[in-house]
Amino acid sequence: MGTGDCICISMTGGAPWGFRLQGGKEQKLPLQVAKIRNQSKASGSGLCEGDEVVSINGNSCADLTYPEVIKLMESITDSLQMLIKRRVDAPFLFLEDQSHQLLLHLLGYTSLPIVTLTNQQMG
Repeated sequence: MGTGDCICISMTGGAPWGFRLQGGKEQKLPLQVAKIRNQSKASGSGLCEGDEVVSINGNSCADLTYPEVIKLMESITDSLQMLIKRRVDAPFLFLEDQSHQLLLHLLGYTSLPIVTLTNQQMG
């Protein structure tokens, strides 16, 4: 996707999350959000079609195959946190809480504005 901003997306309540992924190591493509269902947890979280998934619940996705990603997603029971890369046209960090601030700081992403949303605010 080129250079862009990293955004932290958090969802709670368990599956279904309301999005579909594509890509993976075996396809030699970055893992990306292919589709988001209307009125889903994903649509209310700030996740966008075309977002590149950097990590899922702290697990890097760079070397995961699509089946490994599906297995990881199926193991998540309540809380989903995704670090995603988006082009510069969306320079906000959406957080349900402040849990990813330290991770982003350690990764060198210290200049992003932060918008904190709760599930109630997201609709």
